[in-house]
Amino acid sequence: MVNALSKNKKHGTQYRTLPNSWLFLSRTSAIKEYAFMKSLYDVGYPTPKPLGQNRHIVAMSVVRGLPLYQLHSNRVSAEQAQSIFEQSAVLAGRLAQHGLVHCDLNEFNLIVDLSGVQSKIANSGVEGVKRSDDLDGEDRDWEDDATEHYVRHAGLPDKHKGALSSNATLQKHGIDGTGEVVVEAPPEPQERLPGGDPKPIVTLIDFPQMISTRHPNAKELYERDVECLKIFFSKKLKCHVE
Repeated sequence: MVNALSKNKKHGTQYRTLPNSWLFLSRTSAIKEYAFMKSLYDVGYPTPKPLGQNRHIVAMSVVRGLPLYQLHSNRVSAEQAQSIFEQSAVLAGRLAQHGLVHCDLNEFNLIVDLSGVQSKIANSGVEGVKRSDDLDGEDRDWEDDATEHYVRHAGLPDKHKGALSSNATLQKHGIDGTGEVVVEAPPEPQERLPGGDPKPIVTLIDFPQMISTRHPNAKELYERDVECLKIFFSKKLKCHVE
């Protein structure tokens, strides 16, 4: 999109100004989102894999799990809640060490996979899976089957209706939240906590508002991010935070 050409009728001069359209602002935001996501992903941050950006659209890989704000204390163990908080706090500190402040690090921008298989699936994939539902009717090998596991296993304990846990026993006639019958054994978690529960995996999203630590308000915004995390974990997840 090019700059809008405006005319000053009083003085008869023409000058260029940035249009205040939602499309221009969304495109600017998408460019920053993709740039930050790609940079962070390339150095090992737990973010979705950036696939591409066009106009106001950012394409990324599927993230298995659910937003942190949807978790309740009765759905996670105290050990899991503590692990999620520690991973979130480490992310804030790690970003600061690299000269960045997220500026919106809260329960709405953290995706949690309680089953602990997100990284395992995204990194290794499932080889040898063939599908024949392509438009051309030909079979193809899909190296990454993360979407399949995202649909079939919600990551919540299977005592909750419509959610099958990846560490649950094989259910021949189980039905997940999509109404699809689950017939395969769920993948094992990448790591387990000392108590035996799967170690949750936290994924960071939403980057357009990020700033440098050289920004005049960087310290204030960093402290606000940390305080938001403390309030959420202490009040909603009943987690002891320091």
